[in-house]
Amino acid sequence: MFGKAKKPSESPKELMARLAIRGPYRVLRGDLGIVGMPGQVFTPSSSTWLPARKRDSDRWPAIAFGHSWLADSGRYRDLLYHLASWGIVVAAPDAERGVLASDKALASSLRSALDVVSHVPLGFGAVKVDPEQVGYAGDGLGASAAVMAASTLTLHGQAPRPVKSVAAVFPAPTTAELLPAAETVTAQGLVIGGSILDGVHANPLPLAVAYGGDVVLRTLAGGASADLVEKFGPGRLVGINGADRKVHAQVRALLTGYLLYSLTGDYEYQAFCDPEVVLGEFTTLDLDDTPDLLDPVSTLLGATPPKPKKDTATPA
Repeated sequence: MFGKAKKPSESPKELMARLAIRGPYRVLRGDLGIVGMPGQVFTPSSSTWLPARKRDSDRWPAIAFGHSWLADSGRYRDLLYHLASWGIVVAAPDAERGVLASDKALASSLRSALDVVSHVPLGFGAVKVDPEQVGYAGDGLGASAAVMAASTLTLHGQAPRPVKSVAAVFPAPTTAELLPAAETVTAQGLVIGGSILDGVHANPLPLAVAYGGDVVLRTLAGGASADLVEKFGPGRLVGINGADRKVHAQVRALLTGYLLYSLTGDYEYQAFCDPEVVLGEFTTLDLDDTPDLLDPVSTLLGATPPKPKKDTATPA
């Protein structure tokens, strides 16, 4: 006889509020330079400072996170620390930080970083990653690189590896290879967009439409990649990272819940992969009924998209 399906203990609204604050695990930070790769790695510790849900395994899920254009992992310290505090190992390579950054090269670095944390014990040997619970995520340029990393492309001699999840946060248009590469991705996907759905600075809608696997496109009014990037300054000493507080809180809550479900299958967070569920201030776009958009040049010149035509019924 089958038992009843397990249900989350909290509503989506309560989960978003809880996931916006630090998780129960203490966090360890390391340097990828020890394996010859610039960047950082954040890992949860087995010790907690708050009560944590019982885990079924002694291994942890993991992602490789890609930074945006002209940024590095240091500009996402609080976000990556936050993910680790909820039990997700995060490797963030610092490749391709220049003006002529390559999405393919950054994607290749993401694959390398994920391979490293998947096979090398971390945190003095106490933290081990489950190689079956891994994925990619990124912001801006790094979001597009994350999709490329999950594709079937061979990148700088690196063969593709299977992953369970991809999260593209405020993805930016990069090269002509991006959308064809997205068509080959089979992992569960989440695309987070802002007010611009398709333009010279962001392309969440075309990316989600081209995505080969199951994908949900959620948009946050007024959100953009620049709102997520943290700034250096004395404010960090008192917990002010310089990023937009509202955007940062909404994105970190959604990203945390999505990764916990898509990587581990934890039923508590199943709403984060359900397009029918309203989460925070995000709006879910129906990819089968996309809005009419202007081309990037017209958008840049300040044109407004055409208003939808009203259906005109013919009298019987």
